Amino acid sequence: MNSQPQLQTIIAQYETLIVDLWGVIHDGTALYPGVNEALAYLHAQNKPVIFLSNAPRVSAKAVEVLDRLGIDRAHYQEVITSGQVAHDLLAGDPEWLGTKYYYLGPSKDEDILSDLSEYTKVATPEEADFVLNTGYEVDFQPHEEVLPLLKKLLDLNLPLLCVNPDHEVVKIDGTQMLCAGTLADAYADMGGAVEYIGKPFDDVYDRAITLAGTDNVLCIGDNPLTDILGAQEANLDCLLITGGILAIRGEKPDLEAIGATYVLPSFSL
Repeated sequence: MNSQPQLQTIIAQYETLIVDLWGVIHDGTALYPGVNEALAYLHAQNKPVIFLSNAPRVSAKAVEVLDRLGIDRAHYQEVITSGQVAHDLLAGDPEWLGTKYYYLGPSKDEDILSDLSEYTKVATPEEADFVLNTGYEVDFQPHEEVLPLLKKLLDLNLPLLCVNPDHEVVKIDGTQMLCAGTLADAYADMGGAVEYIGKPFDDVYDRAITLAGTDNVLCIGDNPLTDILGAQEANLDCLLITGGILAIRGEKPDLEAIGATYVLPSFSL
């Protein structure tokens, strides 16, 4: 069955769409088929789109990726990233976790707090008040390699701020990369204190709903554990895209158990 009338019928009921990026719009390097046409259609129908991503970097960097991939800025209202929300929360409350942080993540995201003069990135965990975690030390690092560091952080009783609760991302070609959520969950299992910023937690949904100016929104995503669960816990309707991480993993999800309001194979016309 052609998905076009289904998508049109679904979106007609909502004022604003809150849309995931990785797994719905792109895989970090390439757009999913039909995305530009769908966004142009939504723009023509005066349906604002807010992108909500667990990207552990400021929103401007996510916008640069969309520009590079050919997404028209007129076709979306804003990009909200978990990294930006974490940045803003830390900027507003320097006493929350302290001001000296040990950075745990790849070098591409270590500038997340670089404009906040009250915060200092320290060279060793012993100097830190908390750990700022955007991912593994390098992309595709084996999980076992970071366990000794987690044990050291635990011995120092350092709280860990995870700004990407995703466990993994999967590219269209099937390449898998573990994310900060896997590392943070391991730290929590060891007994470490963890704070999470990003889907499915409420800080990012509060930001998106405030920006939308309405709770008559539809959340669209491909990950049941973040996009769909987060929308459900925020009491928002949600559309599960099965052509993202679920399809690439080759999984046949229990759609009834997931409980999304709607299900479509792709974000396309």
